[in-house]
Amino acid sequence: MKIVVIGGSGLIGKKVVTNLRQRGHEVVAASPSSGVNTVTGEGLAQALAGAQVVVDVANAPSWEDNAVLAFFET
Repeated sequence: MKIVVIGGSGLIGKKVVTNLRQRGHEVVAASPSSGVNTVTGEGLAQALAGAQVVVDVANAPSWEDNAVLAFFET
């Protein structure tokens, strides 16, 4: 099964990718380092092509200090 892991190069994403590959799945680790930008959509269509499952473990982008602080306070 082809599975795309958005945020696949991050702390949690790397573990998810490794686990899925060990179980025999075809896994695409979609992240900026692999040419996928979920904010602009760049590379997203190519990464998702043929995928049966998408797992999103990416950090939510924020450009405000208060939004980041609120994330950790909730």
